[in-house]
Amino acid sequence: MLNAILAGKKRGTGLQGQAFDAQGAEDVLTATIFERLAYLPNEQFCAVMSELLGENFGPLQEVEYWPSWHLPCGTRVEPDLVLYDGRRTVVVEAKRFDNVRQQNATQLSAELLAGWHDGQLEEGCILLALGGLELQPHKAQPHLQAALQQALASNAGKPYKLVCQSWTGLYQILQTHIQPAGSTSCQRLLDDISACYAWHGLRTHEQRWLKDLHSAAITTQPEAFAAWNIK
Repeated sequence: MLNAILAGKKRGTGLQGQAFDAQGAEDVLTATIFERLAYLPNEQFCAVMSELLGENFGPLQEVEYWPSWHLPCGTRVEPDLVLYDGRRTVVVEAKRFDNVRQQNATQLSAELLAGWHDGQLEEGCILLALGGLELQPHKAQPHLQAALQQALASNAGKPYKLVCQSWTGLYQILQTHIQPAGSTSCQRLLDDISACYAWHGLRTHEQRWLKDLHSAAITTQPEAFAAWNIK
């Protein structure tokens, strides 16, 4: 959250008048989570990011919050977060909610175009759309990819990779790689992230529907409830 405040993103921190509510404060959410990710030991950080992105990434060399890039027309573009490992660059565009369509292909294309124009993004960079997906990430990805390609159609660009993930999916990846490590300091980071999710009303686990639950195989005799009074 410190980086959000330093960048003037005060909504939801309690520092913007009476705006104590975290509702819609995606900048605070993004900074709080990724600040803690950056504190992970290299082994855990690389494992988390590599599973998140579907390819090797890390160790982290530099992280930049809300950099200012410019389109050829001069319009300023501000992606949420940029991660560097010395080989690849990851641009993160985070949206506040899961299961809601908030990611916008026009905005994502502008971030790529501005990064290419300013020389900030290399060939093969990764664009991570985190949250703001109406469908499950693997189902949302081809739809968002098609819309993004259409938005970029009239502009010459470089190859890139689009990755879609939900906030819940990110937490599941973190839990997978942090808990087995046995480090109390890493567990405290995970506890902080869990508390941040609760503060922002995000789920750490997927919803489970009654129809998907396994039967408990409980059997009763027809007369089992015969003695109950019906009122």
